[in-house]
Amino acid sequence: MTTTPDFSLPVPSQADQTKSLQLIEHLHARMSAAPLSFAEYMREVLYHPTWGYYSSGQVQFGVGGDFVTAPERSPLFTLGLVYEWQQAQKAGLGSDVCELGAGSGQLALDFLRACALRDCLPHRYWILEISPELRARQHTRIQAELPMELAARVQWIDRAADVSNRQISPQIPTWAGGLVIANEVLDAMPAVRFRWRPGVLSTVQELKVDVQGARFAWVAQPVSPPLRAALNDFAGRWPTEDLPDEPVAAEINLALPVWLTEMQAAFGHAQAPSWFYLFDYGGNTAEVYRPDRTDGTLRCHYRHRAHNDPFVYPGLQDITTWVDFETLARRATAAGFHVDGERSQAAWLLGTDVPAQFSTLMAQMMNEGSDRAMVAKLAQGFKELVMPTEMGERFRVLRLTLPAHDHP
Repeated sequence: MTTTPDFSLPVPSQADQTKSLQLIEHLHARMSAAPLSFAEYMREVLYHPTWGYYSSGQVQFGVGGDFVTAPERSPLFTLGLVYEWQQAQKAGLGSDVCELGAGSGQLALDFLRACALRDCLPHRYWILEISPELRARQHTRIQAELPMELAARVQWIDRAADVSNRQISPQIPTWAGGLVIANEVLDAMPAVRFRWRPGVLSTVQELKVDVQGARFAWVAQPVSPPLRAALNDFAGRWPTEDLPDEPVAAEINLALPVWLTEMQAAFGHAQAPSWFYLFDYGGNTAEVYRPDRTDGTLRCHYRHRAHNDPFVYPGLQDITTWVDFETLARRATAAGFHVDGERSQAAWLLGTDVPAQFSTLMAQMMNEGSDRAMVAKLAQGFKELVMPTEMGERFRVLRLTLPAHDHP
């Protein structure tokens, strides 16, 4: 089952083509014995230490890159999180903030600047970044753009367990509880792909990746035990009406329980509570696995072109799948979190003080005769964050909480 290449995408530079070809040779070698699960393929093309999209520094954020995240669209997104941080302090949470995957570093910059103005700076701003190249990029930007006293609060780690590991730096106290932020992290976690008649488990086949001719292609394989167990866990939650005549594609994140357990173990030891905010695009189980999603939720992003072929330019493009927030909440409860609520990004943002801040900023800019382009940019950013046709409804936020750990 091959897909037709999308020739409408921009042509990579010669250097990028060379890097992608090296990754392709590596993947061919791995597939010489057997096809790879899509999760294995996705892990290689996104996170291979030399040629992966995130690990090699290929990823570019913002208007000139492959995609724009909420912090790059408008600083109002981060102001919503600063509001939550202030509420967390009133509720007696710990003094730290941790961002999982800081991307361009924009959220960290805006967060610390806003906290300085509001006199609510965290004791430490941890950044968990698994990509050494992105970590170096973030470090350079933060050192260049923040005052020394703010930049000194930022601490990088490359795995969750390091927030409680004194061997990294005995001078730095471990996680004290507080706010944990994960913006567009879960959608890029490697996912298994399969096809079925939605809800009919007897029709499931796993879609793996193999070489066919000059291209990678989907190959249908018997369902693996982990996939079968995960789908059995969903019995009664799938759509069962208006099923298509032919099987459709879908994806599932089998690594989610392990990841949540690791997060609970790392951040659950503090003597003060913690709140987790998980932002991503997705929906409940029935929405994610809707029968009319014939090609699943798999999407790829290359220079602001969105398409559905993960075999184009391996290592040069982003690959994502939707987050099933209903399952995420169930898995989080099983891992020891308390689920404190899930809502659309628009509902969350409109429930903070951001609308009032937006109105104040607009009035201030108009009174000061600010450049019309700047006023329009602020208004457009707010619209993109909250409008249903933009990010407002497509993106969801789940809040999880961890209580203070009762140390002996």
